[in-house]
Amino acid sequence: MAHTDDGYAAMLLTMALSPNKEEYARPLSTAEFRRFEAAARESRYHGIGSLMDLDISGLMIYLGLPEEEAYRAYTLMHRGVQLTYALEGFAEQGIEVVTQYDEEYPERLRRKLGAAAPPAFYRCGNAALLNRPSLAIVGISGVRTTPQVRQTIETLVRGAVARGYGILTGGEPGVSRMAAGLVSELGGSLVDVLGGGMREHLKDDGIAALVGRGSALALSLEHPDAMFTVPHAIARNRLLFALADAAFIFNTDGRRGELEALQNRTCDWIYAWEDYAGNKPLIARSAVPFGTLSDAELADISRHWDSSGSQQMNMFDLL
Repeated sequence: MAHTDDGYAAMLLTMALSPNKEEYARPLSTAEFRRFEAAARESRYHGIGSLMDLDISGLMIYLGLPEEEAYRAYTLMHRGVQLTYALEGFAEQGIEVVTQYDEEYPERLRRKLGAAAPPAFYRCGNAALLNRPSLAIVGISGVRTTPQVRQTIETLVRGAVARGYGILTGGEPGVSRMAAGLVSELGGSLVDVLGGGMREHLKDDGIAALVGRGSALALSLEHPDAMFTVPHAIARNRLLFALADAAFIFNTDGRRGELEALQNRTCDWIYAWEDYAGNKPLIARSAVPFGTLSDAELADISRHWDSSGSQQMNMFDLL
C-alpha cells in the first residue's frame, strides 16, 4: 500500500517496530499523537508529513515542544530504515498498515471514536468487509459454552448471513472461535479484531482458509507478533464495538471495556447474555438482556439496527 507523507509520519510516530516494544523511544499513544498532530497543523508546516527534515531545535521552535518531547519525536521520525524492513516483513504474510490518512481508513472509526480513533492499525484479508454492516459476537476464553449458547450463536450467524451482515469477533478461543467456525460452515464473512497474536492467528487453518477465499479480515492495533494481554483486549474492544451495528456479549470478566462502550455509545445496540452472572453489571447499565433466540425473535430485534433514528436507551443519560 502506498502512503502519503502524513501517513508515513504517522507510522513512524505511533508504530511499535518490535513485539516487545524494545525501542530507542516509546511510540506516541493516540492521545499524544493527537496533541502532536494539532501542534503540527497550527505551525507553519501544516501537517506532520512536512516535519521530517526538522531537527530537535526545529521541533522545539515551530511546534513549541519541550526538549524531551522534541528529542522523542525526532528519534521516532528517524526510524525510516527500521520501518521499511518491518513493512516488508509484514507484507510477506499479506499484512498491511492502514493509517488515518489513507482512503481505506474506516470512516466509521472516525465517527464513533473521534479523537480516540487509532492513527494506524494492521490488517490482513479482504478490506471490503469493513464496509458491510456487522454483528459483534463477544466472549472471553476459559468460559464453558453451554448448548444454549451454542444454539444462540448459530442463530445469530445464520441470521447475519441471511440479512447480509458480517460477523465481528475478538478471535479468542470459546465464543469467538465458535462463531468463526459457523461463519465458515454457513458461508458468511468474518472480521476478527485481535488483542495480540495476529501472525499466529493467521496461521490457523480455518482462518487461513477464510482469508484465502476473501471471506475474512483480521485487524490489530498491536505489532503482529505481540502477545495477547488484557490492556490490548481493551483497546481491541473499542474498535470492535465501533465497527459493529449491534454487539452480543455472551461473557466477560468486566475488564474489557464494555461499560465504556455503553457509556460512550460506541455501539448503538449492545446485548448481554442474561444467564451469565458476570454480565449483570452490563445489564444494570442498560445493555439489553437476551437468552436463547429463535429466528423470529432475531428478526424482530434486528429491525432496530436498520432504523437510523432508533438508539438504545443509556442509563448514563439519566445521570
